[in-house]
Amino acid sequence: MADNNKDLAVKRSVTTTVARSLVVILLLAVIITGFSIISLASSLNDAAAINTAGSLRMQSYRVAYDIVVDSPLLPEHVQSFEYSLLSPELQVLDNPAVPSDIRQQYGELITHWMQLRPELLGADKVFYLEQVGLFVNKIDRFVFELQQHSENKLQALAITGSIGLGLIFATVLFLIQYTQRRIVQPLNMLVSASQKIQRRDFDVELPPARSNELGVLSSSFSSMASELKSLYADLESNIEIKTRKLTKANLSLNVLYECSTLLSSSQLTRTIFENILTTSLKAEGITALKLDVQHPNESHWEIAVGHVKPMRWHTLPLQHDGETLGTLMWQGDDSLVDWTLLESIAAILARGVRYKHAQKQAMHLAVMEERATLARELHDSIAQSLSYLKIQTSILKRHLKRADAPECEPIADDISEQLRVTYDQLRELLTAFRLSLSNSDFGLALNEMVSTLQAQTTAHIEVSSSIDTVSMTVEHQMHVLQIIREACVNAIKHANASTITVSCRQEGHLAYIEISDNGEGFDLHKEKPNHYGLNIMQERSKMLLGEIDILSAPTQGCRVLLSFNLT
Repeated sequence: MADNNKDLAVKRSVTTTVARSLVVILLLAVIITGFSIISLASSLNDAAAINTAGSLRMQSYRVAYDIVVDSPLLPEHVQSFEYSLLSPELQVLDNPAVPSDIRQQYGELITHWMQLRPELLGADKVFYLEQVGLFVNKIDRFVFELQQHSENKLQALAITGSIGLGLIFATVLFLIQYTQRRIVQPLNMLVSASQKIQRRDFDVELPPARSNELGVLSSSFSSMASELKSLYADLESNIEIKTRKLTKANLSLNVLYECSTLLSSSQLTRTIFENILTTSLKAEGITALKLDVQHPNESHWEIAVGHVKPMRWHTLPLQHDGETLGTLMWQGDDSLVDWTLLESIAAILARGVRYKHAQKQAMHLAVMEERATLARELHDSIAQSLSYLKIQTSILKRHLKRADAPECEPIADDISEQLRVTYDQLRELLTAFRLSLSNSDFGLALNEMVSTLQAQTTAHIEVSSSIDTVSMTVEHQMHVLQIIREACVNAIKHANASTITVSCRQEGHLAYIEISDNGEGFDLHKEKPNHYGLNIMQERSKMLLGEIDILSAPTQGCRVLLSFNLT
């Protein structure tokens, strides 16, 4: 309650000061005006008194003249003189405001007249004539004193008016200066501060603290500016945080959308997975990503993108339908990384790995089924026809011997030999077509095929492969496996090799296949009959858009070099 009363008293200070100044000015104006009016009225009375007093001299001489000329108007003139001497204009002089000298002289005039009046009305009128000079001198002194008194009052009035006007002027100047310093300047500063706040500049210059309502307003304005600054800073901070979160969420959605779009490709390749990882690098806080796939029905392969540093990798499992297909590893700033986004990317990559494997398996099964169908058709048609022709050729040769036609036997032998060669070639093709591999992955399929060949020979077959199987299509895989099989079969059947080495490696997008053995070798410039496997390998390398080189010499074994582009 006391604080409220204090604030109320403070708020009234400026108003009280201004009001008091105005009251003082009004009082001074009223006093000066009243004094002027009184002085004016007094000056008018003084003038009347001076005129009346001045007329006493003329009337004194007129009475003296009446005595000399024995005028009948003497009583009338005596009565007129007495009336003027006791007139109201001179009676007002009998008050404390009139100097005592003037009142005393006026009393003496009345006393002297009262002494002269009986003589005028008696017989001894000569006494008046003797005293008239003295009496007029007293009247002159009285008039002179009245004039002096009137002049003093006018001078006092002028001085008082000047002082009053000076006080009014000084009060007005003080009021203007006080208003300018205590009201106008603080108000201008408050207006300037409000304009700065409108421009969102809260560092304002406010009037100094004073014990008045403007001081209270300034203090309140300062508190308001501080609160607005704090609120605006908090608001900007919240907006910045929300904007950052929305930007991060938008970036995450864009990353997920782009990854999902890449995953919808008709055929998943290594490039697709690289693009998914590269797109994922756009996520905040991630500097490097690595995809490590360890599918149970697929060779191990991995892809790394970004700036890999010698630091610890964070890991997330690639899980799909409860099955772990590999690991997504990343490097970056833990405080900035969105774990939910990374888990979504890991889920997308897991689906991609599963879909790629299913896609490749389906294509593998389709190719194998088509090759099996073709093998059955060849077996049921051309193979049976060739078998029938061989039988008929054998019967023809027996009939020619019985018919004793030796000139026809070479022709029959040649036909029989050509049928045998054709039949062997067909059986070889049927064997190649019937190559059944349960794995769609190149590395696993290669090991499966080599295991089958190893069971058919005593030669030791060594296999090493570092080819990225995810980049190899089913068509590439079938052609490469057939070339490797053909080279291994040739080394087993014709070279009598004890060691066969199969090496598969990759440099960038190029794949290099090498099959070497330590067998007998052969002369490349000498055509060997019934050896058509080399031609088949040449044809398959053309289908791969690759190059194949066969290096061999007698007693130096054989090397088959194949290179092709995986993309």
